[in-house]
This record gives sequence, C-alpha cells and structure tokens, in this order.
Amino acid sequence: MSKKQLLLQTAAQMIREDGISQLSLERLATKAGITKAGVLYHFDSKANLLRQMNEMAIETFETRIIDHLSDGPYPFTRAYALATLDDVDHGDTDLIAVFISSQEDAASESIWSNVSTGWNERFAADGPDQDAILKLRLLCDGFWFAALYGYSESFKDRAATLIREACDELLEGGG
Repeated sequence: MSKKQLLLQTAAQMIREDGISQLSLERLATKAGITKAGVLYHFDSKANLLRQMNEMAIETFETRIIDHLSDGPYPFTRAYALATLDDVDHGDTDLIAVFISSQEDAASESIWSNVSTGWNERFAADGPDQDAILKLRLLCDGFWFAALYGYSESFKDRAATLIREACDELLEGGG
C-alpha cells in the first residue's frame, strides 16, 4: 500500500471515529506518524484530501459493482446490493463513513450527488419493477448505516440474508 493510500485510509478512519469536523491535515500527520509536510506532499488542502477520499470510496464501490455484474434480470440492482455486502465483508466501514459524512462538506456532497444521479439512471433502466428495486436499495442503505454504527453481528447477518434473498427474487423475476 502506498503512503498516499495509507493516508486516505487513515483519514477515513478518523472521520468514522471522530467525525469530519475533527479531521485536519495536522491531526492526520500525527495519526499517520509523518510530518505535516509529508501529508501536504499528497494533499495540498483538507478539501483536496476530502475530494480524493470520496473518489477512492466511489472507485472502490464502482469496482465492486462491476465485479458483480452478471446476466439475468436487474443486473445493476443485484450488483449494487452485492457490492454493498462486500463493503462490510471487507471491513470498509471507514469508506462508508466517508460517504455519510460527505453531507457535511459541500464539495463532497456534490461528488456523491453526481454519482447518485448516475446510479439512479442505472436503477431506472434496470428493470420494470421499480418498487422491488427501491426495496433492495433501501435495504442496502440501511445495511450501510447498521454497519457504520456497530449494530450486532446477528442483525448484520440477518440483514445480509434479506439482501441476498431480495437479489434472488429479482433474479427469479419475482420482483
């Protein structure tokens, strides 16, 4: 892992633990065990750091969506749901925190708004039963929050089962 990736992941962890308002380049340097100049080499401002963290979170999630795309009905919706489960399976709650905290930063919110618009278009084109798609999306969104806020493993396991069952229903065409 490169120093830059380490800094991005450390910053995401700091957001999850302390909130976006507590993130600063100085605190990041201290937490990462490097100088502030070392942080500034990669990120010239907190805004630049936040932008790159959001881009990393989006890129990671989009890659997982692509990995899960398959034939059959509702391919994007099912891939989105399975990518959601991957985020938690890979322990990426820090990336989830980046997304949730993006609402506190106007530039980050704009990045996610653009991505969300693209996802909405892909969901709309994915299949005829838009209510079934919405149900699965809401399950996924709830799952992200549950993972971020440390719900019990049994809760997360049951929610993951419901998400997988909803994917199977879409695959079978039952919506």
